Amino acid sequence: MPVISGIRRSLRAAAVAATVTAVAAASLPAAAGTAPRVAAPVPIKLPGTGVTVYEDVADPVRVTSYTVGREAYLRRGASFLRRSGDSEVTVAPKGVRALGVAASYTSGYDSVNLFDVATGKGNRIRTVRKPLVADLARWARDGSKAVLTVRRKAGTRWETTGFVVVNATARSARAVTVRDVDASAVFRWSPGGAELMAGHAGGVRFYAPDGTVRSTATGTGTPAGGEDAFSPSGRRVSTWCPPSYAEHVCVWNRTDGRLETRVNIRPESLWGWWDDDHLIAVVAHGAARRAVLADLRGGTVRVLADIPAADWGKKIYLSYTRK
Repeated sequence: MPVISGIRRSLRAAAVAATVTAVAAASLPAAAGTAPRVAAPVPIKLPGTGVTVYEDVADPVRVTSYTVGREAYLRRGASFLRRSGDSEVTVAPKGVRALGVAASYTSGYDSVNLFDVATGKGNRIRTVRKPLVADLARWARDGSKAVLTVRRKAGTRWETTGFVVVNATARSARAVTVRDVDASAVFRWSPGGAELMAGHAGGVRFYAPDGTVRSTATGTGTPAGGEDAFSPSGRRVSTWCPPSYAEHVCVWNRTDGRLETRVNIRPESLWGWWDDDHLIAVVAHGAARRAVLADLRGGTVRVLADIPAADWGKKIYLSYTRK
């Protein structure tokens, strides 16, 4: 089985191209972090679905929005409200502002609504011209900007062509076409917000905000983890393991490029990091699905959501935002 190295600088500073050679995959030490406190989470039914989420006030993240089919819902206080006219809504860290992606073109343009969560007041901002679409919004950790992935329909598939950066302060958007971009790439921010990352040919590629390539890590697998593939500290990054591994989720050390562990879990999706030692994973539960809090050995600490098969079939996505 091939093993991987040479990605230290790509994952740490993304300054030069990485080269894959051979290094043994490290396993986690006997006690990897401290398990989150398990209390008696409160069940919350999500409107428009059969989903129940389970929340504790001490949780570091919570569901702030979700999409099911073409419907988008936003959390406001204790309620979830449907966002008429938006097909997707994503809340910035700390929960102050949000970005809604329009469900249809306006005057030949795709657009987003940048708005205040508490008041709902905001601005509609054009992103790309038809037939392109810009969606899958990912916020930078400081909430100052968001990136959306730009795609074009090619037959029955959508193929990535670049990205749009929305400046929340200037309330403006800038579209960037990226050369040699992977057709399935989804753009996210690096922890410091200085660079963008996306999957590329089974690895990870880092980009400057103008779309130029800063570095590439090959053979690592593509980024995994919902809206942020990096752990809260930025020390770790999650990927879908290369096909040669039996495990599906790989965790890399951003500082030295080591493969820290291959998580013994087979999730159908990852919805982000809970803390530096736990992931939010969606796993099969009979015909239904469950979102679970999983440790880096693949153990389940707690159930976070029960998801009926019908809702999973509508491609439901729960967006967790750090408090």
